[in-house]
Amino acid sequence: MNYKIKRGVLKRYKDEQGVSEIFIPDNVGIIDEGAFCDCTNLVRILVPDTVQVISDTAFSGCENLRCIALPEGTVRVGWYAFRGCRSLSDLTIPSSLKEIGRFAFMGCDHLISVKVTHDDKVYKFNLRGELNNERWQKIRATLSSVGKNMAS
Repeated sequence: MNYKIKRGVLKRYKDEQGVSEIFIPDNVGIIDEGAFCDCTNLVRILVPDTVQVISDTAFSGCENLRCIALPEGTVRVGWYAFRGCRSLSDLTIPSSLKEIGRFAFMGCDHLISVKVTHDDKVYKFNLRGELNNERWQKIRATLSSVGKNMAS
């Protein structure tokens, strides 16, 4: 694969003709700014459990990206991280995610729901508008109350 990785940071991926699905290597903890920017061939990206941070503009302009699942342990999605991923319709994020940067999912026109992993279960939330940090914090609060209600 055409990766440039330095000290656990995936710096750049070079889009390859005919490659629509990739698996990010296990030695990556951070996907750097613009690492996959404008990689229009990609449809699905598999992210290992080692990834904790999706930096600003990391996947910006991946207009054919349809599916991505962020692993448990991911704590931050940066500003404009998925901006313009207009085909993105299958997004799974972990409840460990603490922050979604501004405009992270701007222009993701097909993203009408999001799946969230929490306590080994997957919950689906319908979105009304863009997935942003404010909406995400409400989803996290809902998940916290689900756990409390089940415990009592």
